[in-house]
Amino acid sequence: MDPGVIAVFIPIVAIVMGIGALMVFIWSDHRRKAQLLEQNHRERMIAIEKGLELPPLPTNLVSGGNGPATASAAKSLRSGIMMALIGGILYVALNESGGREAALFGLIPAAVGIANLVYAAIQWKKEKMDEEAKRR
Repeated sequence: MDPGVIAVFIPIVAIVMGIGALMVFIWSDHRRKAQLLEQNHRERMIAIEKGLELPPLPTNLVSGGNGPATASAAKSLRSGIMMALIGGILYVALNESGGREAALFGLIPAAVGIANLVYAAIQWKKEKMDEEAKRR
């Protein structure tokens, strides 16, 4: 086969495989959620038939994720540190290779990281106040 033809097929195959993998992920995630909803429905119907108290809804059934619906301070802190470091490293790398104008684009992820750090601090205080209120 001609190397030019192979060079054309590589991105086409990569795009098709990437879209295919994404479609399989979306389908399997939908299948998992539908199965979880079906199991929860069956459990609740059996509880109603037997006259038992209804079990509480799982949090991941309502929020759609694998964890709680709200973001915790630890998650925001982790993503804030990560984005701030990525932005700082990107700024330094672009400043060395592309000049000062290109390096300014590195400040965008750094600003997002700082915003996440501020949110984590606010969320941390809120969680701490909620814990103190529960103790009372």
